[in-house]
Amino acid sequence: MAIRHVTCFVAVCDLCGTSETSDGYAPHGSTEQAVIDIVTEKWGDPKLGWTHTADGRLVCDTEDDAAHRTVHEEAGRTISDCAMTVAFT
Repeated sequence: MAIRHVTCFVAVCDLCGTSETSDGYAPHGSTEQAVIDIVTEKWGDPKLGWTHTADGRLVCDTEDDAAHRTVHEEAGRTISDCAMTVAFT
């Protein structure tokens, strides 16, 4: 069995400490920015996914509690497992 050492960056939620997305995997990449780009856009929609705040925090979309909702809502984002968000007027 071949083994090699691989170094990568993994997204970690600053509120709850999870490294998993709502799809159940740990996003990782070769740079910090690559991971931020992966987690902050879900299904090509920049309003879904994790939130990267102005002060540098990463907040996941896997927890739907008051603390997570507040951060997402303040950034104009939505916590959703659905690829489509419907707004009734």
